[in-house]
Amino acid sequence: MKQVTPYSALATVYDAVMAHVDYEAWADFLLHIVEMSLVELAGAQKPVAGGKELEDLRVLEMAAGTGLMTEELLEQSGWRIAVTDGSADMLARARQRLQPFQDRCSFEELDYSSEWSSNAAPFDLQVLLYDGLNYLLTTDEVDLLMHGVRGAASEGGLFVFDQSTPHNSINNAEFFEDEGEEDGIRYHRRSHFDLALGIHTTEFDIEGPNGRFSEVHRQRAWTRSQILELLERHRFEVIHAFDGFSLDPAHDKSERIHWVVRPTS
Repeated sequence: MKQVTPYSALATVYDAVMAHVDYEAWADFLLHIVEMSLVELAGAQKPVAGGKELEDLRVLEMAAGTGLMTEELLEQSGWRIAVTDGSADMLARARQRLQPFQDRCSFEELDYSSEWSSNAAPFDLQVLLYDGLNYLLTTDEVDLLMHGVRGAASEGGLFVFDQSTPHNSINNAEFFEDEGEEDGIRYHRRSHFDLALGIHTTEFDIEGPNGRFSEVHRQRAWTRSQILELLERHRFEVIHAFDGFSLDPAHDKSERIHWVVRPTS
């Protein structure tokens, strides 16, 4: 079995792996919390960002994967989205999926775990969802993400991201192993969580016509207080921190947190 980099072989079965996710509902939630936050910040009935209306936002989506979330956002809004991912294999599939929206999309390979900038900046909204932050294992990598977001933001621009916490890994151990198939390619997934290190490791075995491959994905289960400290260090104002997919405030036992923040001077 050949060991390959994350999201290379997995790109072929990623849609099957993520079939349990309700992207339509997640996109609706994202649109709602962005609109709500912009209305609150504007102190008016009409949401604006950088002088623009909600439908006119320029958006950077990091870790867009195969474009499953992007597709829903484009269907539910008039946003123009710079679609980015660190994996060329994933980005190629996103480009194919999003052909019907090519007039509102651009594509760029972008690794937000190192020093980065986007050719399409500035952005009124930057988005990093579904554990994208958790792939950053060190504070140095989070520092680079925050620095890049600050540099790519338009005046008044928002950054919306989610994080999986240690409680998500602890409370959902029954889902740590599964398998499936897509287009004749099979995968087997198994996970384990090291509470002492805060590291969640997932191993994928993928088998298809081109051979057998193994990918190892490591994520850090950051706590709410750790992320709050990093946001404060980089001078980001926290507009909201939501518990999961609700509008309730996040707390120290939240399994997933959606943050709405913006850089301050």
